[in-house]
Amino acid sequence: MTESPQAHRKDEHLSLGVSLWRDTTPKKQIGASFDDIRWLPNTFPEMSIEDVDVTTNLFQHQFNWPFYIEAMTGGSALTGRVNGQLATVSANTGLAMAVGSQSIALKEPSQATTFKIVRQRNPEGFIFANLGADHPIANVRDAIDMIDANAIEMHVNVAQELVMAEGDRQFKWLDNLAEVIAKSPVPVIIKEVGFGMSVATYQTIAQLHPAAINVGGANGTNFAVIERRRNRNDDSFNIDNYGLSTVESLISAQLAQNALPLIATGGIQNANHIVTSLMLGANLASSAGFMLQTLMDHGELDLTKQILDWQQALPRLFTLLGAKNIAELQQNQPLYSNSLQNFISQQKKRS
Repeated sequence: MTESPQAHRKDEHLSLGVSLWRDTTPKKQIGASFDDIRWLPNTFPEMSIEDVDVTTNLFQHQFNWPFYIEAMTGGSALTGRVNGQLATVSANTGLAMAVGSQSIALKEPSQATTFKIVRQRNPEGFIFANLGADHPIANVRDAIDMIDANAIEMHVNVAQELVMAEGDRQFKWLDNLAEVIAKSPVPVIIKEVGFGMSVATYQTIAQLHPAAINVGGANGTNFAVIERRRNRNDDSFNIDNYGLSTVESLISAQLAQNALPLIATGGIQNANHIVTSLMLGANLASSAGFMLQTLMDHGELDLTKQILDWQQALPRLFTLLGAKNIAELQQNQPLYSNSLQNFISQQKKRS
C-alpha cells in the first residue's frame, strides 16, 4: 500500500535521525555539554550499594528507574515496526516509553496501529502519548485513548516547524495549552524537541501549571539539521547551532527558580549523563536518538543490554557520590567549567 506524504516524512525523520547519530565526524557542541560538569569525589561515602534507591516518584507513579525511552517514532509501516521493537525492550527492562507525535494517526486512522502496538507489547508499562502544542483537547483525549496512555507530552517545536518547508508559520499556543492542562484526563508535560529552554520560557510555563517540563535540550537529535537535509540542505534558513543545551536548560531552570518537575532530554548517551542531569535538578532523564541508533544498527538484544548496563551502573555511581537516593544526589555541588560559569554569569545579569 502506498503511504501518504506525511507517513513518508516519518520515514525520512527516522532515516536522517539515525544517520546523524551514525556520523562519526566530531559534532559541534551547542553550548555547555555534560563534559562541562565535574563531580567532586567522595572518599568516604559510608554506605553500601545495597543502600541505594534509584526510584523516582512523578505523576503519582513510582518509576523503578530514573530514565525512559523518549519519543521517537510511529506513523508509517516502518516506524510502527520500530515502535513495536522499542516497546518490547521497554517491557523487558522495566522502562517507561514515549511514542512520537500521533497527529498523523488522527488524520489517517489506519496509522493508529503503528502507535497501538506499543501498548500491546507493553500492557503494564508507563506510556507517554505525544501531540503538538496546537492540538485541541478533543485530539488530546483521542491520542491518550489510542494507546491507553498514562501521561501526554505536548511538544513545542517552533524551530523545527520554521525550518520545515511544509511546517507551521503561526504559533499561538498558550491559551490552548492552558485548556489542555486543565481538562486532560492524564498529566500533561510540556516538551521541547531539541532546542532547550531559557529562564523566560520557564517563567511562562510556570503560569500554565503543567505536571512537568521536558527541557528537550540541544546536542541530541537536531531537527533543524534533519529538516534542512529534507530540504536538500537549503541554507537560506540555517539554524543548525540554535538553542540551549540540556545542561544549560537545567541550569536555566534553577535560575528561574522553577518549582515544576523536570525531565532531562537531549544527548543522554550513558548512565553518567543521567546522574549529572539528576544532580542538576531533573526528576527523570530520557534518551531518544542514541537508543534508536543502537536499535537500528544492532537490534533489540543490544539495546536491551545497553539499558541493563545503565541500570547496573546507576547504583554504583550513586554510591561513588555518597548518595542513597536522588534527593541526596541533588545535594552534591558539581564543578562547572569556565565556559559554563560564563553562561551562568550572563544569565544572572539578564534576570
